Amino acid sequence: MSALRRLPALATTGVGSLPFTAPAEAVRHAVNAYDVPFCPQLPRLDGDMVRSWLGADPAGCGWCPDRDRQRPAAWDAFVAEVAARPPADRIVKLQVTGPVTLARALDRAAGRRETLVLAAEIARWLAVSVREQLLALREHGLDALLLVDEPGLAQAGLSARDGTVWDPLRLASAAAWGLHVCGTVPWTVVDAAEPDVLSYDLTRDHLPVAARPVITRLLARGGRIAWGAVDPAAPASVAGTSALLVAAIAGVGRRTGDVAAASLVTPACGTGLLSPARERLVAATLDAAVRVTAGAISAHDGAGVPARSS
Repeated sequence: MSALRRLPALATTGVGSLPFTAPAEAVRHAVNAYDVPFCPQLPRLDGDMVRSWLGADPAGCGWCPDRDRQRPAAWDAFVAEVAARPPADRIVKLQVTGPVTLARALDRAAGRRETLVLAAEIARWLAVSVREQLLALREHGLDALLLVDEPGLAQAGLSARDGTVWDPLRLASAAAWGLHVCGTVPWTVVDAAEPDVLSYDLTRDHLPVAARPVITRLLARGGRIAWGAVDPAAPASVAGTSALLVAAIAGVGRRTGDVAAASLVTPACGTGLLSPARERLVAATLDAAVRVTAGAISAHDGAGVPARSS
């Protein structure tokens, strides 16, 4: 996780999906509008988060470990852009649809309940596929943060002992790996999985009591918490977004400057089904809110949060 230390406090990044139809435009936005560039997923070109990996409606497709995997529509443009203009900290982000989410889609289509067994197989396949992307980025001197998207994790029936299902992705050669859960967060499962980064919907869940010890342990081992601070469907004001962030950071129970230094800030979920104008509003709101939040925390602590570049 040492690469995470290179990221600035309250660094912004996107969740993954963007609403653009031109890959080059999507990549320019993902690189210029956020602190941590990410390879955008384009639902209008790639399909939704299940189709983009399985290639068809799960009801009509089979799956096996050697299934072919095409690169995202924006992949070539993304690699060219970050190779030509790498971020100062040389960290970029990739997202994959999680093995539990894909297994549940296939299980529902087949009318069976073997999610955990199937998810373990899919995790190995995903790791092989994404490792090629990670190595390609490394050839350009770039470290990757790999986020695994598991929106319905709480409904999957996993227990704390099942946290090993993501081990193949943990070992896939990323500089750090994490979980994005935009639905209800099963905190005991996430705690047992020990991701380097946890991304969740702060706008909906705020900071539950169950989250505080899990986040404390995450930060203690050098990880980062990614606060989903803007609801793309109904963005709050800059002041409202900053107030939400300040309350969450203060609520963890550690020095606020230290929590801010270990925080990422994101939309609550991807914007792929919205409009480009809404995505630009979300990104601008995040950027402005983070600046206000950094100032508020520095004033509270008397020091601590480095100024952000313009």
